[in-house]
Amino acid sequence: MKRALTALLAASNIALISGAAIADGGSYGDHQMMWGNWVMGPMMMLVMIVIVVVAVILILKAFGLGGQANAKPDNQNNALAILNERFAKGEIDKAEYEDRKKALGA
Repeated sequence: MKRALTALLAASNIALISGAAIADGGSYGDHQMMWGNWVMGPMMMLVMIVIVVVAVILILKAFGLGGQANAKPDNQNNALAILNERFAKGEIDKAEYEDRKKALGA
């Protein structure tokens, strides 16, 4: 996860630096507004928007944000699996198993 985020940030820095180098260097002859500017400008804008969106998603996933809504069902499934295992091993009887299963809401 950290490697992907580092690579993404490095790619965005390269894109920014190369854009500054192109803007700083030579001209297009007598025509300052050639077709390359009309095409590459909007494409570069879309690329940067995609890079920013992906970076935000990776940062949110790295910090564990956005996935909290699914935490409760996973814990409940885990508790039910433990209950089933204890019943299968014979640690609890059928009445206690059904009572605890009812308490878990399963």
